[in-house]
Amino acid sequence: MTACNKREFTIEGRVTDADGQILYLESLASGQPEVLESVALDKEGSFKFTQEAPQYPEFYQLRLNGLLVHFAIDSTETLTFSARATDFADGYELTGSDECTKMRIVTDESGKLKKRINELSRAIESKSSQVDSLRQQAVQALAEYKKKMFNLVLENPASATSYYIVFQEINGDKIFDPYNAEDRKLIAAVATGFDMRYPESPRSKQLKEMTLAAMASDWAEKQEIPDIEAETASYIDVELYDQLGRKQTLAEQVENNKVVLLSFTAYQTEYSPAYNMKLAELYKRYKSRGLGIYQISFDADEQAWKVAADNLPWVCVRDPQTVYSSYASMYNVKTLPTCFVIDKNDGVVKRIEKVVEIESAIQSRL
Repeated sequence: MTACNKREFTIEGRVTDADGQILYLESLASGQPEVLESVALDKEGSFKFTQEAPQYPEFYQLRLNGLLVHFAIDSTETLTFSARATDFADGYELTGSDECTKMRIVTDESGKLKKRINELSRAIESKSSQVDSLRQQAVQALAEYKKKMFNLVLENPASATSYYIVFQEINGDKIFDPYNAEDRKLIAAVATGFDMRYPESPRSKQLKEMTLAAMASDWAEKQEIPDIEAETASYIDVELYDQLGRKQTLAEQVENNKVVLLSFTAYQTEYSPAYNMKLAELYKRYKSRGLGIYQISFDADEQAWKVAADNLPWVCVRDPQTVYSSYASMYNVKTLPTCFVIDKNDGVVKRIEKVVEIESAIQSRL
């Protein structure tokens, strides 16, 4: 029964003019290539690799003599590959997956951009009188590429192709820079998409942390804000709207309660039901002693958030910027759920990232 239910993917095909050469199938899940299988090709060049399908969208590559072909697997699939050894990385055909077809478009467009940028760079070095014009051409080429990639991402921000776009490079430099406000819009869209669809995927966590780190850096440069780490003597006010469209401020909750638990979360996650159940127990136990909860959701689906929030007895608000949230940046939130205990009397803010530590932190302030 276990064998029958095992999810697998297969990539098979032919590489001509490769007699005696070794073809490798490698996983990129760990960030570094890991060899899964290899085969010595004969005159016919036929091969077939079969591996367990990943739980989340994942990336692989075929390698032949240092030449690479990237592809993604996000379900049980059979892919067909064909190429010549002499034109392995550029002249190949890969069919059987819409996602791989889109990735090929990204690869081709990135290759064209790299070629164009390198041509302009060489021209700039040799034609000093035309530097401004040549640089403008480079800027234009980059802008046109980014526009195409934005359109692809909008089709499905949670796709493997969208993730692939985020990490494209030219000569070792990433095309989309998380520290660039415009580029970060695309990265944040992909981070939100992955976080909603694959909340437990390591790649989701990577995208989220990258986006939030860039936001935190951006805000730190633009204004002086408290660096809320373990414990500080101040808090940053939050002003967002609840599920009924009413403006709710954190300052009001601090004014009306002895202690406020500021909770950053997302309801469309696996941990959320158990997490909110624990908060409900604490709220019932300590509300009469002056506990308030101000909960900020990063859910992308507003309607789903409204339905879930409607059943909760504390203040529930949603940040429509999701992982692009400036409040998450100001509070240096890097993982969900994260919460802070705010004392009305002295404004002390204590960061808590472990659910089991929440009650003792509340008790110490009540």
